[in-house]
Amino acid sequence: MPAQPSAPACARAVVLTRPAGQNGGLARALEARGWRALDLPALRLTPEAGPVPDPADFDLVVFVSGNAVRMFLDTWREAAGRGRAWPDATAAAVVGPASARALREHPAFGQAPRLVQPAPDSPHFDSEALWAVLSAAPLPSRVLIVRGGRGEQGTGRDWLAGRLREAGATVTLHRAYRRVPAAWTPHQAEGLRQLARAGTPTAWLLTSAEGVDAVRGHLAALGLLDWWADCRLVATHPRIARHLITVIAEALPARGDPPMLQTCAPRDEDILAAIESVS
Repeated sequence: MPAQPSAPACARAVVLTRPAGQNGGLARALEARGWRALDLPALRLTPEAGPVPDPADFDLVVFVSGNAVRMFLDTWREAAGRGRAWPDATAAAVVGPASARALREHPAFGQAPRLVQPAPDSPHFDSEALWAVLSAAPLPSRVLIVRGGRGEQGTGRDWLAGRLREAGATVTLHRAYRRVPAAWTPHQAEGLRQLARAGTPTAWLLTSAEGVDAVRGHLAALGLLDWWADCRLVATHPRIARHLITVIAEALPARGDPPMLQTCAPRDEDILAAIESVS
């Protein structure tokens, strides 16, 4: 399990803010390279109540994140019966390799063959990259977009829905889960204070605009915003990076220097390289 915040024990630390259960492999890889990895989720994911659309009613289902994959398929499988498998006539689409892996690993989808995704060497994994693939082939007429909270990676899902509708598709948006700020314990808060007091070089991984907002709220309450702005910051999409810069500028208007910020793809290997590059 990733280390939890306590007294600093390594020469450098990294705070992983992805939701609970999604930081283990990355934390182990970082710890093998001498980092102290703190598992400190910014957001808590809660499944939405209510009916779940049936993928069989659509020609294409677009998942905007791995979280959307897991939350939707878990709920759909529970409602439809655990023996229910993904319908053969329905294609699935994802914005990147992490979501593709979540689909392939889920028992409700498995090795269903029709999976659309950006090329592995795409410079970004987002709605624009997925649209480049979708628009190069005959477009489906009925599309379901599965999302969460107020959105992943800014307004990308709304942009994609607009492109699909302009092309003549009927688009249904389904919110599979809500995202709310995760509670940080007094022990975790004190661990961050100790890192700040010790001057331990610290990196932060930020993977959504909502996560950035949640971290800002926590650190403002702890009086650690100035320290955070001096840390190494890694964002997994340019839109998240732009939001992060805006948040820091608004929170610390007298600050002259921009934050030390690196942008990378959301794959663990790219995140690892980005964290190492800003250390």
